[in-house]
Amino acid sequence: IMKKCFLLLALVFSSLFASAQIDKIVGEWYTVDDESGAIKALVNIYQGEDGIYYGQIIKAFKDGVENPNSPNKGLVIVKDMKAEDGMLKGGTVYEPESKKTYYAKISYNAEDNTITLRGSLDKKGWLGRSQTWIKERK
Repeated sequence: IMKKCFLLLALVFSSLFASAQIDKIVGEWYTVDDESGAIKALVNIYQGEDGIYYGQIIKAFKDGVENPNSPNKGLVIVKDMKAEDGMLKGGTVYEPESKKTYYAKISYNAEDNTITLRGSLDKKGWLGRSQTWIKERK
C-alpha cells in the first residue's frame, strides 16, 4: 500500500509540475532573428477554447523597430499544440519569410525564463532548428 501511495503522489506532483511549465509558456514572447539578433515579432501563446494552444503575432518588427503595417500582424503562426510532458507538442509553426510550415514543439527554460521553439521537417524533431524566444516584460 505504501508503494501505491508513493506512486500516486509522484503522479500528482509530476502532473502539477508539467501544468506549471505550460502556464509559464503561455504569454507574450519576442522572436529574435537568428543572424542579426534583432526582434522580429511579439507572439502571444494562448490556449483556445478547444483546449489546444496557438501563437499569434501581435506586433511585427523590421530591423528591430515596430512595423504596425506588417502583413504578418495578426497571423496565427503556432497551431494545434497540445500540452504533453511539460511541453507543447504535436502542432506546427509557420515561418512567414519562407512561407513554410514545420512540425513544432515548445519547451520552457527555467534558468533564463525563455522558451525554445523547435521547428522540424520530421515529427521527431531531428531535421530542423531551434529558436529561443524572450519573455515580454510588462
